[in-house]
Amino acid sequence: MAVDSTQRKLTAVLSADVKGYSTLMGNDEEHTINTITAYRKIFAAG
Repeated sequence: MAVDSTQRKLTAVLSADVKGYSTLMGNDEEHTINTITAYRKIFAAG
């Protein structure tokens, strides 16, 4: 049997739907973006 030198990696893709995103952005855009960015960093570090 031949040795396969190709390394394969499994990647998971996360898609999140933020409840009330439009309302949150309308109320405080900067805070909403900062919060979502912080959550993404936590998931990426996981």
